[in-house]
Amino acid sequence: MVISLIRRLRQFSRRIYVRVTIYAVLNVVALGVATLLGPIIPASLGRLIGADAVDTILQVIATSMLAVVTFSLTIMSSAFARAAGQWTPRSHMLMREDTVTHSVLATFLGAYLYALIAIILRAADLFGEREMVVVFGMTMVVIASIVWSIIRWISHLEGLGSLQVTARRLEVRAARAVAQAVEQPAQGANRLTDPANTIPRDSVPVHAADAGYVQQIFEAELQDIAAAREARIYVARPAGAYVQRGDVLALVADTTPDEEMEEAVRAAIPVSDVRSFDHDPVFCVTVLSEIATRALSPGVNDPGTAIDILHRLSHVIGDAGPSKEPDTPEHDRVWIEPLMPEELFYASFDPIARCANEAVEVHLALQSSLADIVRIGHPAVAAAAGEAALRCLARANGALENAGDRERLAAAMSIREAAAS
Repeated sequence: MVISLIRRLRQFSRRIYVRVTIYAVLNVVALGVATLLGPIIPASLGRLIGADAVDTILQVIATSMLAVVTFSLTIMSSAFARAAGQWTPRSHMLMREDTVTHSVLATFLGAYLYALIAIILRAADLFGEREMVVVFGMTMVVIASIVWSIIRWISHLEGLGSLQVTARRLEVRAARAVAQAVEQPAQGANRLTDPANTIPRDSVPVHAADAGYVQQIFEAELQDIAAAREARIYVARPAGAYVQRGDVLALVADTTPDEEMEEAVRAAIPVSDVRSFDHDPVFCVTVLSEIATRALSPGVNDPGTAIDILHRLSHVIGDAGPSKEPDTPEHDRVWIEPLMPEELFYASFDPIARCANEAVEVHLALQSSLADIVRIGHPAVAAAAGEAALRCLARANGALENAGDRERLAAAMSIREAAAS
């Protein structure tokens, strides 16, 4: 349960309003500290630092930060729209989790609220000369944070929404999801490889309350639910699957679930109208490959971008290590359908090969990337990569009308096979 809670909190913290709210609350709390520290400030120091100077600084912060926040939000929205329009519509889902953007906007908005509330409290005559010394010190800290955030923001804007930054972020997230899935295909639960013969016939189904995608599976929560009732839970749909309202999400054996247990199972298998990058490696590589397929469209005609994505995919899938699941599952009361390595290639390399048409340079890069995965990947992934290479080669030979291009591809394959032997 603790692990699931940490996962939920980590995902919740990626939302922009969370960090903005925290920064704003902390800045407001800082003003309350002034009333507590005021009595211990020497009166001479209060007379030395004039309240008028602090009032002027607060006015400048209040008037400027509101404009900066508005301008920054406009830039952020434009960058997200550019990435969604040029690379892939799903990229904005990942860009919304950009912590640098969150921190910068939180600093700007927090500084604005700090200055605004300080002006109001000052006008209400709640701060005397001693308290204003504390406010002055805190204001200097706020100004320092504003300057640092502006520097970070300027540096961050250089690549915000660009192909390089967008592809890199997708690559990092995809590599993490694929590595987790390959190392733990069933997420530490029992592998549900043969549902027809594994799931007891008297199991009670738990139905989806809404239509949407299975975002992820909280296996630790399901384990706790099953252990509390001495039951077994079989997850019927993997992460990323689309379900209609009333479809079976999971089946419960050894007990008859009441309404409370069914709600707990649904909460552990959240369904939403969008897929999630967490624990859904097929979706991750799909989004990454969408950049390549869009680049290969006749309206864009950018094979260089497709080649770059192919190399990134080879790194994402090839670097995934072998399974680390123990013989005895950690979550022994839960069964989850394991990830099949073939799905990663059907969702990534095959669409690119289909869209490459007569771009022989893309077909060459595709075969090279798959050969790299065969060379560095662990056996299950390498075998799936070899099968994908044969499929993509057949598609290339069917699409390449020029005999010279076909010969070039065949020669490259011969050289690669000779080097491998």
